[in-house]
Amino acid sequence: MKQSAYRTIATPFQTADHGVSRRLALRSSGIALFGLVCHCAFARTGEQRTESRRPDAGPPREIRERMERQRAFSERMRNAGSMDERMKIMEEQRAWERQRAVEDLKEQLGVSDQEWTVIRPRVQAVYDLVHPPLRIRPGSTQPTNEVERRRRDLQELLRDEKAPADQIKARLSAFRAAKERATQQLSAARRSLRQLMTVRQEAVLVLNGLLD
Repeated sequence: MKQSAYRTIATPFQTADHGVSRRLALRSSGIALFGLVCHCAFARTGEQRTESRRPDAGPPREIRERMERQRAFSERMRNAGSMDERMKIMEEQRAWERQRAVEDLKEQLGVSDQEWTVIRPRVQAVYDLVHPPLRIRPGSTQPTNEVERRRRDLQELLRDEKAPADQIKARLSAFRAAKERATQQLSAARRSLRQLMTVRQEAVLVLNGLLD
């Protein structure tokens, strides 16, 4: 009984001290773990940045292919033996650039290969109406659509300050009629394309100038 009287009894202050010590220990271990996680994350980020800065990384494959294609066109232009051959190469290059512009929309629209087989002809139809191709000839470019032909006819006539008013009127009427037909064709092509688009895809085409 006497020995039990000398048994050590923890006071409230001692109990509190032990609780505080345990909390500090847990907090310290948590901070250490957090620091370790952050260190690993920063290390991975640094490795990724180092990887992106490696000189052998180079541009993406698609960019490399385009650069190689451009170099090939330039090489052919330098080796061309006549002006007609150069014009042919320029037309081929413009056609390739137009094709790439349309194909780039596939990724922007986020469609599959199967969906693209249905969507692409309608995209191409609208693209050709919005960006009509030009036929390159030595010293000039020839329009390939009716609107541009009628525009050029009117411009050539107006160079003559003595052009009869009735001829000007006739060519002006032809130009206006061609523009009206082109507007109707574009509206129909856009309506056909819009039917296949989601709201997001429609917004992408509006930003690209194909839909209004």
